[in-house]
Amino acid sequence: MSFFEGFKYKLFPPKNTFEIAKLLTEKIASESFTFFKEPRFRELINFEKISQTEQDRIFNEIVATGIALSVVMFEKLAALAPHEEIRQFYAELQLEMRSYYANWLKELGTPQKFTDLWKQLIKMRTDEYEKDYQTHQKELERDWKKNPWVFVATYGGYHHLRRGKGKSEDPLFKMFLKWNIKIANQITEILKKILK
Repeated sequence: MSFFEGFKYKLFPPKNTFEIAKLLTEKIASESFTFFKEPRFRELINFEKISQTEQDRIFNEIVATGIALSVVMFEKLAALAPHEEIRQFYAELQLEMRSYYANWLKELGTPQKFTDLWKQLIKMRTDEYEKDYQTHQKELERDWKKNPWVFVATYGGYHHLRRGKGKSEDPLFKMFLKWNIKIANQITEILKKILK
């Protein structure tokens, strides 16, 4: 059974989408930082030899990939939902996921211009992944039946991590794919617990 089939017909009472987005976003941010600190990851990005600005950019791309992955997963769930109440829930959850991280940064004292850039980045990545999915939908649904969005987000995020200079058989791609699978599984488990 795919991730999406597991939620397709489930009825549940209305939930607080803000609290769910908070939980998911903070989990994604924490997992992003853990991944960013892994010695093998740092070796693959040549961490010691790149600037602080480039290090920050790479971390931001990891977070953006995880958040965009969640948004596109919820968009698919909304499209599959058999009832308006469920569609509305996932639509609201998408909106919260698109903005929670930027709002959280603002609460922590990040200037508005940077939090606005974060919202733009999440929108750009989400739009990009949706376009990639539409372009390659048949292959993705054949080869990545369980959750095609994992591959789309991984490929797009990897492309940005490498500034468009990725190579086939790059161990960074495989490592990032495993991380995105882990994030998708964690999102699934958190939703299943919340939506009991």
